[in-house]
Amino acid sequence: MFFPLSNLLTDVVPLGDNDKPFHDLSPTLIAVLTTLTCIFLTFATFGRRVQFADGPRRKRYARSARLSFLAGLILLALYVQLPHSLYEAWITNASDPEGGIALYDGLLAALYIASFALITRAFLLLAMLEYFPEQSKPSDPTAPELTAP
Repeated sequence: MFFPLSNLLTDVVPLGDNDKPFHDLSPTLIAVLTTLTCIFLTFATFGRRVQFADGPRRKRYARSARLSFLAGLILLALYVQLPHSLYEAWITNASDPEGGIALYDGLLAALYIASFALITRAFLLLAMLEYFPEQSKPSDPTAPELTAP
């Protein structure tokens, strides 16, 4: 597990077959796509690690972390709250349920993946800001140097 009590996420955020938020998509496929997205974000952010020492950028990254976390929580709340009403509107009561199924699965997959990607980004930005201190002025001989690979 990545952090304490993360195994409770599977009870709170339905993804498995018992809760079946998806109609035709496999929960395993969604979990794999979410994991790949989060890994990509991690490497892409780490690739810009030198930028985290720049003072003005640090403020933007800190603000971006807060906004990413908030947006991720909002999308996660939508993912948890919408399935029942969307299923009824787009599939059960629809004249063309095939189109509704595609929209339903696509929207829920996008909400799930985006919510965890944004939450991952928020924590990653905060970690990078903590790990890479603000760069001192170049005239300071004691300042640690951050170099790009």
